[in-house]
Amino acid sequence: MSTDYANKSGIEQIRQKFNGLVDKYSNLETGQATAVDSVRIARLIASVASNVCPHAVELLDIGCGAGNYSIRIASGLPDINVTLVDLSEKMLERAQQRLQKITNGKITQTREDIRTIILKKNFYDIVVAGTSLHHLREDSDWEEVFGKIFNSLKPGGSFWISDLIKHDNEKVHQALWEDYAKFLKDNLGEDVKNWVFEQMEIEDTPRSVGYQMELLKKVGFGYTEILHKNMIFAAFGGIKPE
Repeated sequence: MSTDYANKSGIEQIRQKFNGLVDKYSNLETGQATAVDSVRIARLIASVASNVCPHAVELLDIGCGAGNYSIRIASGLPDINVTLVDLSEKMLERAQQRLQKITNGKITQTREDIRTIILKKNFYDIVVAGTSLHHLREDSDWEEVFGKIFNSLKPGGSFWISDLIKHDNEKVHQALWEDYAKFLKDNLGEDVKNWVFEQMEIEDTPRSVGYQMELLKKVGFGYTEILHKNMIFAAFGGIKPE
């Protein structure tokens, strides 16, 4: 996957793409067909987040899409307030419509890039980022966003990530990405496989689990955990010290 950031899609291109994918991302039972174990990962993150912060009042959903992560968390914490952040106005609208049926709390929409958004400090109990951070580019972007999220959490709050990943060892990376290509071909067909890899080349700059776990520690998270990993997808996160 190319790391020539200048040739990657910009914010407006990504916004337009996801405006056209709202229906595809609005099914809790199927999740994202092209993302391995997406339903299981969403359930895991909702379960862990709710157990770590059982009295959570404020949830921030970064790159919320159609709201699948927020819906799962709010189903167990029905009075939670939810802040939705996404580049796509249509995703935000769909997420709010779906969440209104689940939570008694306040729902806030923000259409903005996580790199530029200003977050309240020591405010959120739970932050989730579902298949979104791989759009970050430079290392400085990653460190700034992780630091911003850490500062936005209350002591004892937690941050959970589900995302596309790369691997630091090139041979491991090649083997697991070839395995993912076979998964797509066998389950969704050659055309879908080709389209997915073309989109990743145009849009995505993922980092490894190791890179992100080290970054979680660097910005201050006292406890980190890998919840799940399969091929080129993983779920992991950290808890801010009390």
